[in-house]
Order: sequence, then C-alpha cells, then structure tokens
Amino acid sequence: MELVETQTPRPGPGEVLIKVAAASICGTDLHIYSWDEWSRSRISPPRIVGHEFCGHVEEVGPGVGEVVPGDYVSAETHIFCGRCFMCRTGRAHLCENVQIIGIDRDGAFAEYIVVPEKVLWKNDPALPEKVAPLQEPFGNAVHAVKRAEVGGERVVIIGDGPIGIFACAIARVLGAREVWLVGLSETRLAAGLRLGADAVVNASSQDPVAAIEEWTGGKGADVVLEMSGSPAAWDNALRAVRPGGRVVAFGLSRDKISWDLNRVVFKEIEVIGIVGRLIFETWYEASELLAELDLSPAVTDELPLEDFEAGFEKLFRREAVKVVLYPQ
Repeated sequence: MELVETQTPRPGPGEVLIKVAAASICGTDLHIYSWDEWSRSRISPPRIVGHEFCGHVEEVGPGVGEVVPGDYVSAETHIFCGRCFMCRTGRAHLCENVQIIGIDRDGAFAEYIVVPEKVLWKNDPALPEKVAPLQEPFGNAVHAVKRAEVGGERVVIIGDGPIGIFACAIARVLGAREVWLVGLSETRLAAGLRLGADAVVNASSQDPVAAIEEWTGGKGADVVLEMSGSPAAWDNALRAVRPGGRVVAFGLSRDKISWDLNRVVFKEIEVIGIVGRLIFETWYEASELLAELDLSPAVTDELPLEDFEAGFEKLFRREAVKVVLYPQ
C-alpha cells in the first residue's frame, strides 16, 4: 500500500460524495495489507481500501432524495443489488451480486468517497467521529451475539480482536450470565474487561479449555463465539462448549481448517455461521445498544491518514484494538 494523490470521485445517479471525517482499520484490511491468498484472489489493484468510516455529505448525484449536503453519515459495507433471491427474501447481506466497499470498489482511506445513497446510514449528531466508524464492525458483533442467544447463558468469546471485545459488551447488555474472553494480547484482554468481560484467559500462557472447565465445574460453556479464525481456537471452541451447546463461527481463517466432526455429532453441538450483519435491521439494533455502551475505550490509536503504516504495524503486533485514521 502507498499514499497517492488521485482525482476526487464524482457521484453518479443515485450516488453521494462524502467528505471522510474518520476511517478505522478493519481485520479485513490487515488481510489486504499482507496480500494473502484471499486478497490476491479477490482484489484487482489499484484499489483504495477501507470501509469503516464516517463523514459528511458533500454532493449528491441525480435521483438522490434522502440525504442532503452536510448530513453526518456512515455506510453499510455491502452494496446489494435488491433483485436477487437473497435480497428479495430479506437477506441482502448475502446478496448474490454484492459489491463490498474497499474491496470491489474504492473505499474510505481517502479524503472523499462515493457510495450509493441506498447504503447510507444517518448518524446521531452526538456520536463522536472516532466512534462512528466502529458501527460497522460493532454491527457484526451484534448480529453474532444475537444469533448466539446469550440471555442467561455462560458465554465464552474466543478472539480478542475488536469484534470479540465488542461481543463482550453486547453479551453483557443482552443478559449473559457470565462472559469470558480468550485471547493473546494483554492490551486487548484489558480492553475486554473494561467493556464487560467477567474474566479473561491469555491463551499464550494458560490452557483456555482447562480454565473454562474449572469455571463451569466441568460442564463447559453454554455458548462459544469463535471470533479469531485460528485452527487451534476452533478446536478449543468445540472442546469447551457443553453437550447441546452452541458454537458461533465468525472468524475467518487464512487456511482450511479440519475439525472433529464426531465431537460435533456426539456432543450434539449446534454450529452457526455468521457473516456481516442484517441490512438495516442490525444497524437499528446497534444504534440502540450504542445508547447504553461507550465504545471509546476500544479506540486505542488515532492517526493522520499519512501515518497509516504505523497503525497497521501496531495492529499486527497486537498493541492496538482499533486504529482510527483521519484523512483531513
């Protein structure tokens, strides 16, 4: 990646030009930065990346009627077609013709971005600019935790990335009996404690399955959310959940993961796959939760856009939770 000067984009019919106020680095951006197999197979450079952002409407194209210049907005990442089977049956986040901001079209690590009006979300004017970009990953966590049905349950979250940390706060608000976070970074585990975890395990120095068995009297967790995509973590999730429990799979792996099907069958584990969030149902749910939660402790670093490399490196070293970049 490199910082370059390029033409300011212009909005076409149904599109909006946004002056970006803040944009945060996502785990997907880390995959792109390292140019792994998935990135090489999906992205055609040159591409402006970044999809978690907020900003103000600068200009509207023909046919735009719901937003006006000056509106404070963020955007749903998935640009859906509205015509395919998935879109017409209420699952637009699984659109068969989806375009993703910062992957299939230019993104938000820039002074300006153009997006279709139909994916815009009007922000509460009181929402801080450093928090507003976090709504997109926060929505992922909301969708995952709601599908996990955590009310009254003992919940283990494996993965101390931002979405795992957000899941701690959401599980707490949604009535989980106890919330435990498993990770590898003391910085991130501490953030998990601030945002709602009852206890944490650093898997680099402690066996998380043994700790969970001790916490639960040998029964195992009612619900495990696997948010890391690590093969070892996936195996731990299946071992740590109680018979008849639920495992929510959210983390993406760089490689194919082999797993113990017999364990799933004999323990009668329910496995739920999660991607993205419901458009726009989850945005409304997330907005209500943000009225109760303060996500600002998750923003550990704020940098000008030109210092993007420092932000990426801190995330690769697990010394940061969320890094927010300011292009202006």
